[in-house]
Amino acid sequence: MKKKILVLFIVAILAAVPAMADDIELPFDSVGTSEKGTWGVGLNLGTNLGAAVKYSYGIFDIYGNVGLSFIGGLGVTVEPGVDFVVYDVDFGGGHHMPITVGAMIPVGIFIGNTFGLNISTLVSGGLHYQIPDVPVSFYLRLGLGLRLDIMPSFGLGFGYSGAIGVLYEF
Repeated sequence: MKKKILVLFIVAILAAVPAMADDIELPFDSVGTSEKGTWGVGLNLGTNLGAAVKYSYGIFDIYGNVGLSFIGGLGVTVEPGVDFVVYDVDFGGGHHMPITVGAMIPVGIFIGNTFGLNISTLVSGGLHYQIPDVPVSFYLRLGLGLRLDIMPSFGLGFGYSGAIGVLYEF
């Protein structure tokens, strides 16, 4: 019962944060990788293979990946997160590559000989590249942190995530 309450609490927090994000004021200057109000949908390849989505709030980006995971058994992984641009490499002519830091909370459900459930809290870093005058962007993102195994046995370990992806932005 406690596990169900914990999962429901986490889902409620993840659902509420985007609704409150427009009112957030940060104590530092930040921008997202895209203009405010920009959506992106695409393909994610990494610790999970599946769909990617991103929304830019102007001062930061929120993103999510949903897909199949083949690391540690067959499973489904959901990876919500947030990115802040810390430096923007300007190549001139509209070409630039934002360098980001952020956080993500991957949740994995694994099916095999036993049912598995884990949740991680990761610090992430990434590179983004937007093609000038074309609504396509690419990203590389790596995350490291702690993983909490809830099922089949309770435990704490090393958590990680890595991905490359492409997004169509509109």
